[in-house]
Parts: sequence; structure tokens; C-alpha cells
Amino acid sequence: MRSGGGLSRQGTSSVARLQMKWETPKLDLYDGVDQENFFSVLPDDFAAAGQPLIVMLGSDQPEAAQKITDLETKIFGDENVAVGARLFRAVRLKGDKITKSHAFWNTIGGKELPRVVIIDATGRKAGDLEGGDLSASSLFKVMKKAASKTYKTDLDKVVKSTRELLDEMDQIEAKQKLLLEQKKTAKGGKILQIAAEEESLAKALKNVQTRDAELLKKYGDDRKVTKG
Repeated sequence: MRSGGGLSRQGTSSVARLQMKWETPKLDLYDGVDQENFFSVLPDDFAAAGQPLIVMLGSDQPEAAQKITDLETKIFGDENVAVGARLFRAVRLKGDKITKSHAFWNTIGGKELPRVVIIDATGRKAGDLEGGDLSASSLFKVMKKAASKTYKTDLDKVVKSTRELLDEMDQIEAKQKLLLEQKKTAKGGKILQIAAEEESLAKALKNVQTRDAELLKKYGDDRKVTKG
């Protein structure tokens, strides 16, 4: 995945870390719900996590199928968006059910589907995108706005630092694949040499994966606001 859309990374580790982790919670539209706070209709753990949200509203209509596919591959497949999304929680809702009578129409309603709404950590809408306005660059811009209210580190820096680690993972895995090919024809002492190199690369990959996890935790914990 790279900025501009599309899949380009080949490493198993890097690709796994850029997959959107969608959740499909049921909205609890009880009487007296706080229409100024979208977290009030979500399970309690969403507010407790204190993370902004990426809300994707899809559709079961056949004419929306290709648009949703493009959204998932080209926009959520954009590396800036995918890396930034690691500091958000991602929610999928059925947009067909969000009508003007819905309690949160002003927050997640709109004219077209699919639609993406970014909710900041206070439960308020930071921005929404649909139709011709829905692009990877415009989505990342709104994500930056929402993230800046919660996290001390700018989302651009998060992306840059994370990419460097993902590049390391890809480089290590490329070397591992090369060794696998060499093993097919290796003989004698070469087999032992390859085994030693494989062990070294496995340790190196684990080290980078650990550093990535620690960096993500650091960015997630370094906040302007405290978790609820």
C-alpha cells in the first residue's frame, strides 16, 4: 500500500499491519440519547478507549457495489489512510437504514452511499465525505483534524515513522524469500550457512515488529486528552 491507492507492499508483516479492522456494533437508540455525542449509542468500550472513529456507511444496493469496492481498495488501501487508521477505531454501518428520522442524521446522514464520517474522541463529527469529495487525500486530511484533538503527535509524523518500520519488514522478508529459493539447490556447508542466516533474519523481523508495536502504543498513549 502506498499513498495514491492500491496495493504495492508484498511483505506479510507489513500488509497485515495495514488491514482495516472493521467493527459492526449495534447502535443503541434509547430514549433520551445524547445526540451531540455519537459514543452515546455505541457500546461503552468505544468511549472508554478514547479513540476517534472512522465510520463507513455502506449500502446493499447493487449500484453501490463497485463504489464500495473502490473505497475499500483505493481509499482505505492508501498507505497514509491505512497507517493513520491504526490510531482510530473503524466502524461499518448500513447506510440504507440511516434516514432523516434517525437520531444521528446530522452526524452520519448524507446524500450518497458509500459515505465516510470521521468522529473525534468527544463523539462529534470532524467531517464527512461522499461522492466526488471522497478521496484518500481528503479523507486523510479529515483524519488529521480529528487525531489532532486527541494525540500529541501529528498524523504525518506517525505515517513517516511507521513507514520506515514497514520498509524494514519488507526488506527482511524479501531476504527470507531469497533464502528459501537458495535452499532448494543448497548442498553441504551452504545449508548450514542458510540456516544461520534464516535464524538471524527471524530475530531481526521480530525486533522490528516489537519496535512497531511499541511505537504504536507510544503514539496512542501520548494524548492531549485523557481516556474516558
